[in-house]
Amino acid sequence: MAKVEILTGAERQRRWSAEQKLSILQEAFGPDGSVSVVARRHDILPQQIYAWRKKFSPPKLEGPKSASFIPVSVIAPESPADGSRAESDHAAS
Repeated sequence: MAKVEILTGAERQRRWSAEQKLSILQEAFGPDGSVSVVARRHDILPQQIYAWRKKFSPPKLEGPKSASFIPVSVIAPESPADGSRAESDHAAS
């Protein structure tokens, strides 16, 4: 008969200091870094590295939360009083 081992209790949960996380991020996103290679080296999932990057990235500036409207008035162009401009435009064509 095969031997069966039952594990009880909480799963392994490691605690990483902020310095350790930043060091891993520098490795993963450095000039010669690879997220998957660094994740395997530290026995973590690549998704964890991306989550840390999001956590430590500076907050993004957000645009306006709602639309802003500015009042606009449409004014008809002024027409020449004596019509001389219309005649000179017609003569040029």
